[in-house]
Amino acid sequence: MTVSVANKMIQNRAGLTDLGRLALAFIDGGSEWLDWAISNAGPRYDFPDESTLVEQVQQGLHATRLALLPTMKLMVSPVKLMTLGVDSLRTLADAESGNASATVSAQVKRILADHNLMTQDDFAAGTSFLDGLGVSGAPVFQFMGFDEQLAVQELLYRKESQGTANPELQKEAAAFAVDQARTVQEFADYYQFYLIYVNRLGALTATPDDRKKRTAGALETILPQLFGFLECPQVGPLAAPAEVARAVTNWQKRGRVIGFARLSDGALQVVRDTAFKDETGDAVRVLVTGYLAAAQAMLSATPPQRGIMGQDGASCLFPVFGKGNQAEIQMGSAGVISLRCFRPDPPAAATAA
Repeated sequence: MTVSVANKMIQNRAGLTDLGRLALAFIDGGSEWLDWAISNAGPRYDFPDESTLVEQVQQGLHATRLALLPTMKLMVSPVKLMTLGVDSLRTLADAESGNASATVSAQVKRILADHNLMTQDDFAAGTSFLDGLGVSGAPVFQFMGFDEQLAVQELLYRKESQGTANPELQKEAAAFAVDQARTVQEFADYYQFYLIYVNRLGALTATPDDRKKRTAGALETILPQLFGFLECPQVGPLAAPAEVARAVTNWQKRGRVIGFARLSDGALQVVRDTAFKDETGDAVRVLVTGYLAAAQAMLSATPPQRGIMGQDGASCLFPVFGKGNQAEIQMGSAGVISLRCFRPDPPAAATAA
């Protein structure tokens, strides 16, 4: 017997909890690996918990975090699957085994929606979205992995993307974003930046060239103010919420700021979450530093407590609420902790303006 979980020897598959056993079964060869490891007289395999077991088995067998559930056209981390609960996993297993009844199909649809799990069909909608914007052939989209497809697909659900109900303006925004972006994630940021800024200025009656010029000028004004706010704390894989909170607290105790995941995301937050309009020079610096200072104060008073794991089983979003304000901390797949948004209550926003 050479497998242990939390210092408990595993003698057969029944030694795992129902949740761990079901999650392991979604890994191609996962259950068979466990049988082999238990009977193998070679090296020991010791895991601190079942989440680590399924994560390392998935990575070890397939060199990727994502397990493929071909019947449902779903790629998802088995660690993420463990957050769904036993009943949901049994339903997904039933569907994956070929049960296409109306009842099971409806249950699967609800489970996927409740946990923001995206299938091949969902990602196809993102591709169609790019086609409709006329930019799908742009070089920035030549390598579209899971993270890149997710960044595009998420645009379909953001009010910044659809709020104008103006297809021509959306095409303008997409063309602007393609010119500015060097990654797909940057495209998503700059696309939203354009729509938000144009609508804030009330510039819908201006010419496309005027809108592009004014938005490019705003971006050029904001970006240099963000260079000092791109460093962030980092934690290891499968970090618990308490560990993330400690990392945030320790980082701030050293006098450092929980900054932005990338330059474009910082620009998007400034135009979306502050009163920025056409400020320049010191006024922009004061606005950016004030925004970040308010966000840091909130995070110091209200550390992140509970996260929502991403489909990849590695990224995690931590909503934070306090005194009328709300923020989101993002832990990326590499463990980097950054500010995703900070929205002060209306009186604070008015004062900042």
